[in-house]
Amino acid sequence: MTGSLCTDCHTIHNSQGNQPATFDGSPVPYLALLRGSCEGCHTSTSASVWQSSIAGAPIVYNTLEPSYGNKGLAAGNFYYTGTTLDEKGHNIFLSNPDDGLGNTPPGGLDIGQQLNCSGTYGCHGHNGRQSGDTAIDDQLIAVMGGHHGLSSPMTGSIAEVSKSYRFLLGIKGVEDTDWEQDNVNTSHNEYQGSTAGSTDTISYFCAECHGNFHTWEGGITEVGTASPWLRHPTDILLPAAGEYAAYTNYSLLSPVARQSPDLVADTTLVNPGSDTIMCLSCHRAHASPYYKMLRWDYKNSTLSTALSGCNVCHTSKD
Repeated sequence: MTGSLCTDCHTIHNSQGNQPATFDGSPVPYLALLRGSCEGCHTSTSASVWQSSIAGAPIVYNTLEPSYGNKGLAAGNFYYTGTTLDEKGHNIFLSNPDDGLGNTPPGGLDIGQQLNCSGTYGCHGHNGRQSGDTAIDDQLIAVMGGHHGLSSPMTGSIAEVSKSYRFLLGIKGVEDTDWEQDNVNTSHNEYQGSTAGSTDTISYFCAECHGNFHTWEGGITEVGTASPWLRHPTDILLPAAGEYAAYTNYSLLSPVARQSPDLVADTTLVNPGSDTIMCLSCHRAHASPYYKMLRWDYKNSTLSTALSGCNVCHTSKD
């Protein structure tokens, strides 16, 4: 949290010059004296703004197509679900529910109502999906304390929202200082991976809703145990043999997770036989310009472009 003043994020009376002090101009105050909702603090009406100049918050929704990074920060940008097609991201806007899927995530069960940012029906904060956690319906209460807490050391504690990577409860990782706004492989997020069915990995987090797609959650009947797989596996080693051994320079087009993300000696390198495949090797977490939230244009009519992300790992198919 980089905002320097309490009033960057909070308002005492929601009144300044007899006008609302909320970011969206709402006369109705927000909980915890906040000046905005999740969307209110993490949105920009400019295409080039990637960080809030007031609160220092990362921008995850530009109302104009983002012109920075690779069409947004590391998780992508909700512009693509706010203004284009449902299939390009998670549908968190009440004005734009998923017309095809409803409230049922692919590979999972109906979550009961439309997805939102945090809490019972969201991804961040207390959603009750980690063992021992209790879900909280209200989005702001679900992440309460997270913005003020210390993130280091990143323990993945379910008791403190700030101790989990990006407030994803129970998950570990290392956050890039500009959330990959510069889109270079010399500075990027590091994600937790595991080959032992651990519940602190970024892929396990996805599996909390998309369980059938995860090696350990989906299991033998859904994913298989070895090649030939039934579904593309995650939380498995990038093999150190065959075509996979040639993937040694870290690519933001198809990144890998690490078994010890806070101990990576050279973040520009990939280590076949040690690093792992994750859900985010192929997808953006929020939304992307491409089909199924992929990191590249899989439906492009030019084959080399359509397979560009696949070929990062499957080097012999290039």
